[in-house]
Amino acid sequence: MTTKVAFCIVAWNNADVLPTCLDSLQAQSEVDFDILLLDNASTDNTRSVLADYPDVKATWSRTNNGFARGNNILIRQALRDPEVQYVALINSDATLDHAWASTLVHFAETHANVGSLQGLTLDYFNHEIVDSTHIFMNSFLQAQQQGYGEPRKPEGAYYPLKVFGVNAAACMYSRSMIESLPDRQHGFFDERFFMYLEDADVSYRALLCGWDAWFQPDAIAFHMGSTSTKKRGSTYSLKMIGRNLPPTVYKNTPARVIWRSIPHVAFGLAKRLLISLRRDGVQATLMFATSLFEGVIRLPRFAASRRLIMHSKTVEDDYLMRIFRQDGVLG
Repeated sequence: MTTKVAFCIVAWNNADVLPTCLDSLQAQSEVDFDILLLDNASTDNTRSVLADYPDVKATWSRTNNGFARGNNILIRQALRDPEVQYVALINSDATLDHAWASTLVHFAETHANVGSLQGLTLDYFNHEIVDSTHIFMNSFLQAQQQGYGEPRKPEGAYYPLKVFGVNAAACMYSRSMIESLPDRQHGFFDERFFMYLEDADVSYRALLCGWDAWFQPDAIAFHMGSTSTKKRGSTYSLKMIGRNLPPTVYKNTPARVIWRSIPHVAFGLAKRLLISLRRDGVQATLMFATSLFEGVIRLPRFAASRRLIMHSKTVEDDYLMRIFRQDGVLG
């Protein structure tokens, strides 16, 4: 297999987990690859850790670019090499089975129209618990990580599925898809998001434009989960998800689908706020609600993006709504 994969890692104060991640990347078999890493102005000993990995192509930023812009920088670097046909995004707190990349590349090379892929991503600390199989927008127009927290099924119970999209904790994108998507003036990942839901946004955009996303369960990854955001504070993810959900919906959802989904969206938001109130408390729930409002206020700045994406849309509205109801499995 001669097709090259570029592994891209964005790190922020992750020196404690980076060696495990990098070791698993260097152990990838039957595939040619480069490892690219962007450090987002870490203040820990990331530099000394990277000194033990001279083959890693490291970029040192003086500022924190976030997940979206950080990965965009690495993707641009990766695609300067004409041999790179696939870009694999790997969180610094994720590790891969040695055959992860070769399994996904082989699948992509034997199927047409592949835009993105992910394998079966398991909980790093308990391999009998699923972290994700794919991501999707549900009928409430909320982004959801399918399989999260569920028991791992017996061997043979998983099979390849065409899905809504892939989880950027450990996934692979084809060069063809990256270079063809509309609304790239803000990057492959929308840099206005900073972090959280940028993978749902890209997946939604790719689906609308006719690209296929696949879950290939023979490729196994392991994910610790939210290592960087936990260092920022326990409610940071709630804030960013709340802020980025409205533009994700607004940019990518046809007007007819929004109109038909209003009752489901209202019910879903009420349910989400009640769950947050019970699980996270009053203060965190108020912050989530405030962040949702902030996201709505920011919508006008995404109007041009919406026009570009709607102009490039190839799927029917009814088909899209059926995918929402089917947990993001296409059919």
